[in-house]
Amino acid sequence: MRRLAFTGLVLAAVAWAAESSAQTAALSLSIPPTGRANGMGQAYVAIADDASATWWNPAGLGFLPQKEASLTYAKLVPGLADDVFIMFPAYTAPVKNWGTFGGSIVYLSYGTSQATSPTGEDLGTFTSYEIAPTLSYGTKVAEGLGVGASFKYVRVSLSPDLPGLPGAGQGSTWAFDLGVLYKIPGDLVNLGLAIQNLGPNISFIADDRSDPIYRNAKLGVALNAYHKKEFSALATADINQLLVQGEITQPDGSVDKRYQKPIYNMGAEVAYNSEVALALRGGYVYDADGSIQDPTYGFGIGYKSFDIDYASIPQAKDPDTGQRLDRVTKFSLAAHF
Repeated sequence: MRRLAFTGLVLAAVAWAAESSAQTAALSLSIPPTGRANGMGQAYVAIADDASATWWNPAGLGFLPQKEASLTYAKLVPGLADDVFIMFPAYTAPVKNWGTFGGSIVYLSYGTSQATSPTGEDLGTFTSYEIAPTLSYGTKVAEGLGVGASFKYVRVSLSPDLPGLPGAGQGSTWAFDLGVLYKIPGDLVNLGLAIQNLGPNISFIADDRSDPIYRNAKLGVALNAYHKKEFSALATADINQLLVQGEITQPDGSVDKRYQKPIYNMGAEVAYNSEVALALRGGYVYDADGSIQDPTYGFGIGYKSFDIDYASIPQAKDPDTGQRLDRVTKFSLAAHF
């Protein structure tokens, strides 16, 4: 049986870097994009007012007034591996009298590893990755009410089918998201709901041995607390519930098989909006099972139709050593046209 120690280490680190994910496959589906959303505590399902709505809540696409392209990038285990990163390009385009269509790709690189046969023979290097191209659509069905859906193909390639190795750590599946976004008349409160990654399990070696993908539900509220001339302020909060049962290790070492506790996300933003725009953001993530109870923060700078966003987010503790991984920095670039 092959032993790819470094790949296993990185997989574990990325699992701790992502939201608490119990025993799920396709971890890339659980890593939220954009510097803006992450700076506000990863609470964004009731906002979803940019191209990243293809991930957060496709119903938000129905309210977008113009085309947008964006790119998110982050190293997930800084200090451990520089080639372990996630990229999220997205593009959206409104079509008159139809709604808004969007496309995005989640690409998670686990880096390069060395393959060795059971007899110690060097079999060369390989790259492990996950990729999930997504097509999305959202539209307004009534005043202030939007609905949307996303369909994605998910491919996980942990290790190739090399000579001398039994089988390959590769698998694929498909999934879809459903979303609703309601903007209560008066432009003060938004309510959002998204159910993500509904679809078949993923199999790597045999069809009768499969793993669930990261299926979850997000419910959120956003409050447009202040908006006068160029200044605005908003607050937002989400509840995220994993829809997959897993084995949760308790503080006393016992293992409890159940649905994990909800993850609570909250955040706020104050912004100056003009030809040159500035925004400050802060938030908090409370994930009891994932050992994350820490703040997030970030900022944004915009010039005309271009935006740059930065966020710093916490990570979970290693359940074996109790050591917390370094914070993750996420960057986003966006253009509106």
